[in-house]
Amino acid sequence: MQNNLRNNVEFGAQIVIAIAVLVVAGVVVKRHVFPKPANPRNVTRISKGEQLNLHDVDFRQNKKTLVFFLNKDCRYCTLSAPVYRQLTEEAFKQNVKTVAVFPNLPEEAKEYLQSIKLPIADIRTGSLSSYKIDGTPTVLLVNSSGAVEKVWFGDASRREKEIREEFVSLAENHTD
Repeated sequence: MQNNLRNNVEFGAQIVIAIAVLVVAGVVVKRHVFPKPANPRNVTRISKGEQLNLHDVDFRQNKKTLVFFLNKDCRYCTLSAPVYRQLTEEAFKQNVKTVAVFPNLPEEAKEYLQSIKLPIADIRTGSLSSYKIDGTPTVLLVNSSGAVEKVWFGDASRREKEIREEFVSLAENHTD
């Protein structure tokens, strides 16, 4: 009788352990395979038509401004770098100013831009949430009034042609 009870207790303990292992494994897989997008403080994302208040940038001096919100630790920023290089080349041709904003230290931001060969000299650093940017990469096309004309969010590497065509069309449009 005691042997039978002991076997039942051991069997029950093994089942509990097996369930615990499955639960822990499920949590680990969920966190690493299906990560939840980061949205600290539930920032509302900036959208077309809103004013961008970028300190010390006088948007009136340029017909358009292309603003890159990047992070040196963002893999999608790095994957999108070839598209962004094309955009900066096109921006130069179209007389569109380029600015990069990072949450990183100024030296880290400059180093990162050099490493991905993105020729942007006007670099700003600070909290991205103050600009209603909830993730990187985010690229804004802003008109001379400071109003956002277009928002491109996320990995641009698979939307290269679409983004370039949209940018060229909007950059050539001189009306604000």
